[in-house]
Amino acid sequence: MAEFLDVFQPFNKTPTDPAASKPLLAKLLQQEAELEFTSFNADDARDLGLTILAESPKAKTPDAPGVRPIVVHVSINGNLQFYCAQDGTNADNYGWIQRKANTVTRFGHSSIYMGSTCLARGLDFNQKNLLPEYEYVGVGGGFPLRVKGVAQSVGVVAVSGLPHEMDHELVTRGIKKYLESKK
Repeated sequence: MAEFLDVFQPFNKTPTDPAASKPLLAKLLQQEAELEFTSFNADDARDLGLTILAESPKAKTPDAPGVRPIVVHVSINGNLQFYCAQDGTNADNYGWIQRKANTVTRFGHSSIYMGSTCLARGLDFNQKNLLPEYEYVGVGGGFPLRVKGVAQSVGVVAVSGLPHEMDHELVTRGIKKYLESKK
């Protein structure tokens, strides 16, 4: 996680110049290219969701004491296949999940990639794309599910409950672990 968060540092609060954004944007696109499945079905969705839950932080995060509960959402072609909201989550987490999933579905890229490309140019994601903030968001936690040989993503995995950079890191770590278990 430290490697990803180190690359992400320029984007924490303020826009930066496009040259400084290249390492992060390249890392995000590399993750999308590398984290592909050979196939993906409802059983995979369930197992991926459970893998992500097992990988979730069990200790305090930098900005809050105690265990941080999460929500995990996995859908295939818009059909919800797995959803788990741990005790301590609330309707706000559901809203974040929906907004992240909507962004991934619309653009075919991770929600953090979409937000970071705008932020790197000093633009607001929602304003640039003329999208309502209550339906779309350009922060970490939503990731496309890709199958090798299929042009478009086949689904979305999304996490909410941690700081958004950590939501993204948890999703990618969970996908990587799941893919390694299938070898």
